[in-house]
Parts: sequence; C-alpha cells; structure tokens
Amino acid sequence: MSKATTFTTPAGATYAYTVETGENGEAIYDLTRVFTDGASFPIGAVVVHPNYELNPAVQGLLNVQFGKGSIDRHERTDVPMLGEGEYPYVVGHQLVNPADLVVDPEAEQPTEAPLINFRRTVLAAHFPTNSPSGRASTTTYEKVRDLVTALIGVYQADKATPKREATYAAFLNTQRAEAIQPEIDKINNQIQALMLAKAELTEKLNNYTTN
Repeated sequence: MSKATTFTTPAGATYAYTVETGENGEAIYDLTRVFTDGASFPIGAVVVHPNYELNPAVQGLLNVQFGKGSIDRHERTDVPMLGEGEYPYVVGHQLVNPADLVVDPEAEQPTEAPLINFRRTVLAAHFPTNSPSGRASTTTYEKVRDLVTALIGVYQADKATPKREATYAAFLNTQRAEAIQPEIDKINNQIQALMLAKAELTEKLNNYTTN
C-alpha cells in the first residue's frame, strides 16, 4: 500500500488517500475526507479499473466501484459514506469516460472545469450491504461527481496505472478466451456431424457406382 497523500476536487474538497493494487490490477483507493480545521473522517473505498465489458461499444471507459471486493455490491466492504441523512452510503458502480475531462483547445474556454458524466443513476442506501438502494439526493450526486472527477485525474496521473491496466487486460482476455471456447466446441461438433453425414453419403454413392 502506498503512503497517504492528498488531492483536492474541483469543488475544493480535500481527500487523503492510499492506493493498493487489486488481484486483477484494480486501483483500490482508501479515502479520508480532510477538513480545513485539521479534522479528518474516513470515507471508505473506491475502486477504479478499465471497463469490465468483454466487447465494449465505447472504448476507453473506466469502471468506478463503490466499496472493495465482489461485483455483488452486497458482498463488498468499506462502502463509501458519501451520502446524507438516512442514505449515507453510496453503492453500486459507474462506467465513466475520461474523455469528459478533455477540453477542446479550439472551443470556447469553459468558465468551470469539466466534470465526469454518469451513465446511470447514482444510488444510495441506508446500510452498506443488504439494504435497498434508491436514487441519491442531488447533494449526494454532486458530491460523488466532484470526487470521481478528481479521482479519475489521480488515476490517470499515477505512474502505476499502465501496469495495472495491463494486468486487468490480461484478466479480461482470460474471460474472453473462456467465452470463445464454447463457440469453438459448438463448431467442432457441427464439423463432426457434417463429416459423419458426408461419410454416409459417400458410402451410398459408392454403392450406387459399384453395383
């Protein structure tokens, strides 16, 4: 695990974090909110890795997972406390496009820094696991968007990211190979059936031509 360092979001919130590499190359961030008076509060974990889809329609997406561990959110640990009121935990995951943060140099310069766009509803829950989730409040949505925008910048700037992404690509390639093998087996079975049919027809042909 790396030593703790900090980053500041576009909205001015400061987070301390450590990052470790998961089994398949995921970047696992343990986050702590740091306040101007020196107080700090552990938030939980956010995991970032390349798109998990085996055949993505859009290239270059990153997956942002709230909490460590399983793809099943009810089995995760350290689910981040980024919500408010009765729904303090942000759950689920988001596929985001880092290209959202790229400013076109020929376009009119925006008055504010660009932010990540979410492609699905941001969800919050009363408990970190085994609890129904619902649409996060506007305040929670903006806080999560602000954090994820900054965290994607941290992820991209990390010198360890290319190696992590290569590990994750190898992990996905294993899954792709496993998905292709049944198709190969199916074709092999079809070939065997056709070869048998050909042999039977050839035998009939030989019987007709030799009698």
